[in-house]
Amino acid sequence: MILKRRAQELLALAEKTRQDLRHRDEELTGKIAIGSGEFQSTRFLSQMIASFSEKHPNVQYEIYSGDADNIHDYVERGLLDIGLMAEPIDIRKYDFISMPVKERWGVWVNTDSALAQKEWVQPEDLVGKQLITATGEFPKSSIGKWLDDYNTQVKIIATGNLLYNEAMLAENHLEIVLGIKLNYTYDNLCFVPLYPILEMSTVLVWKKEQIFSSATSSFIEFARQYEKVISDNKL
Repeated sequence: MILKRRAQELLALAEKTRQDLRHRDEELTGKIAIGSGEFQSTRFLSQMIASFSEKHPNVQYEIYSGDADNIHDYVERGLLDIGLMAEPIDIRKYDFISMPVKERWGVWVNTDSALAQKEWVQPEDLVGKQLITATGEFPKSSIGKWLDDYNTQVKIIATGNLLYNEAMLAENHLEIVLGIKLNYTYDNLCFVPLYPILEMSTVLVWKKEQIFSSATSSFIEFARQYEKVISDNKL
């Protein structure tokens, strides 16, 4: 199974390379492979892609959704050209564009929960609660640090890498999801922000010194200018 998986990745990379080379000397065409986690900044990335597509309608996009580990791994292996992921990143290995929005952490709770009536949730409000949170090393994570002395007084009942699946558990009263605020809602859940405020930044990254197709190189340059215009307008 390991060899099969590696072979599939090699074939995918070979096909991607073939397409990149085939389109290099033609009108700007080809395919750009972009990975993204679930973020509010994904909307900004979508707007960027839409604007680029207006200029270059023959370019295609392969969008891959996953968590930070998936995106990082696929960018590292060359299966993705560009990835949208949370900071921090290794600036020795990657070039990046900072996204112009902050991702705010909070809890997703059932609308009939007592926490749903609060303006915000503090660490002590979660003592004795069952939590659903992202995969990873909880005590060393930003959420673990935010809980501080209370992080041993909560119970992690489930972990996941996509909010939709976690939200389905919360809708069925499997307690509380710790996650970031997104641009959509769930019928039986509400989002309550954390206090003290916990935020994170996201970046659009690509590997340094990697040779990209003409389409990807053009998109990266377009993304740099697009982000600069947005930043200048916010000043």
